[in-house]
Amino acid sequence: MVGRQSIVRHIAKFILACFFLVSSHASIASPADTSKTAKKDKLRIRPVPVISYAPETRFLFGVGALGTFQLCKDTSTHYSLVAVFVAYTQNNQDYIYIPYQFYTKNNTYYIEGEADYYNYSYYYWGIGTNRVPKELYNVRFPRILANGYRKIAGNFYAGIDYYLESDVIPWKQPGGELSKGTILGSKGSVSSGVGIDFQYDTRDSIYFPSRGWYIKGTSYFNTPLLGASGNFQRVITDVSYYTKLAKPLILALNEHTQLCWGDVPFNQLSLVGGSKGMRGYYLGYYRDDYLTYFQAEARLHLFWLRCIRGSWITW
Repeated sequence: MVGRQSIVRHIAKFILACFFLVSSHASIASPADTSKTAKKDKLRIRPVPVISYAPETRFLFGVGALGTFQLCKDTSTHYSLVAVFVAYTQNNQDYIYIPYQFYTKNNTYYIEGEADYYNYSYYYWGIGTNRVPKELYNVRFPRILANGYRKIAGNFYAGIDYYLESDVIPWKQPGGELSKGTILGSKGSVSSGVGIDFQYDTRDSIYFPSRGWYIKGTSYFNTPLLGASGNFQRVITDVSYYTKLAKPLILALNEHTQLCWGDVPFNQLSLVGGSKGMRGYYLGYYRDDYLTYFQAEARLHLFWLRCIRGSWITW
């Protein structure tokens, strides 16, 4: 996912994927399956429950629906996907999260993004080496993300993107650094930017790859001309490589870099943590202008999921 991502979204995605994988069994053919008998044109919708726990939310409950389908009756075209997740917490917080991915015939065009609304709480530990005691703040924001790509040659895609997020911060922990109002974005901010993207993809499956490369570059140039509260830029590169070590063990390698400069609100800085990058850290435990990390992961199908032929969570 590009840009700042909420920790609860990652938790929900992981749990939802587990429910989806168990419930869907092999009803969805692998995106890499080119068999003429693969019935990939049907719309399949799976309702799934959501439950998680975090100190800033207490228990979270929700429901979601995930739909997969093919935009044309062509076995070489990847599945498209649309999902809707809605959740509510014991602390009277809520969100709606709608991710989507669309592939046209022969994967000539690819559109991905999300439309969200969050009324949520997060922790703040400072910026860079300026560490502060953990403090809680609430934020409300709609978010729209849209990336459009066209196949240029072979496995190479290029395109444009748009990102919009309007943050209102109704409550900050009294006595904390954010409550002083000196941190850029602590009184609220608007991010609105466009940019250019590229993508190189040789994975054998877009949803559960076992071999190949996935290289992606994204940029966002925020300006008041588009409604942003300030001028700032963000460039993100993501390089992943997958290989089979031994059946059924898969090695996944990932290098991620994010660069921000200009008048960057604190909630749009490069963040460490979450369920995809540097697991074990709360998303935003570290934040600064520049970030780069490398991670490796060994993956395998559990015995009770060996029949599953696809997953929609990957990096």
